[in-house]
Amino acid sequence: MITSDALSSDERHSVGRLLEAATAHDGVPALDEAARLALTGTGARHLLIPAAPGSGEATAQGYASILPDGTVQGMVHPEARRQGHGTALLQAVLAKRPDAGVWAHGALEPALAFLEGRGLRATRRLLTLSRDLGPSAPLPAVPAARIDGLQLDTFVAERDAEAWVELNAQAFAEHPEQGALTREDLDRRIAEPWFDPEDLLLARHGGELLGFVWIKREPADAGGERSGTAGCSGVAELYVVGTAPRAQGRGVAGHLIGTALHRLSADGTALVELYVEADNTAALELYRHWGFSVAGRDVQMRLPEAG
Repeated sequence: MITSDALSSDERHSVGRLLEAATAHDGVPALDEAARLALTGTGARHLLIPAAPGSGEATAQGYASILPDGTVQGMVHPEARRQGHGTALLQAVLAKRPDAGVWAHGALEPALAFLEGRGLRATRRLLTLSRDLGPSAPLPAVPAARIDGLQLDTFVAERDAEAWVELNAQAFAEHPEQGALTREDLDRRIAEPWFDPEDLLLARHGGELLGFVWIKREPADAGGERSGTAGCSGVAELYVVGTAPRAQGRGVAGHLIGTALHRLSADGTALVELYVEADNTAALELYRHWGFSVAGRDVQMRLPEAG
């Protein structure tokens, strides 16, 4: 097993091939966006089981990452499972971070059974919600926010980046990942191919930033048919929705969500998804009003003594 703070280009390539194979087999990616960005960034700890000697393959047999916040994600190649690789990775992870929060993306039964069998217990559940935007699923009208003079515009990095980071930290002060985003984290997402400043809508009042909704459009598959805006598939994500604490409960989030959904529908987007904590009852009620339903689940697990 290779353990390092930075992957070489060849190692990143081997992990990428592993991720493709595991995703094709399991139907759900084993790494979320933060873990994928960490493949080329700094701060994460990488544990890599390289390709079998003499195989001639450039595909890793197993991989796990420990992000700075202690969350862990990993996978084993479908053809290398039940050979002890998963156990070796998990033992190495827990030796370094006994308090690790290990994600089981998709809440797949084999993954849950594997982690439970080694003493981990579910401590956090994340839901994937989705909504059809086709003609058979019309949207409600956009509600007006209960703040006179609220204005919407789009993101300009030179003007808005610092204010966005500050508002995001306030809006997600109790969220373990979203609330910890830094300016560097924002800049890395701005540099991603999917980023479009027109898809980061801001709500202002008297020049003060009160809320935002960020749309992430999935890129079209190479060579595949494209629907929606040029260069994008027909799937989009409500990437994050945030409201300043002093403006919460005043209809800002609903106004932003409605505006974003109507915009996506007008662009021809067929399906929109989002992620929400399973215990966030207020957000779930809001999203159900807009026609979202549960489409998937992720579970984070820890050792009981880690709390």
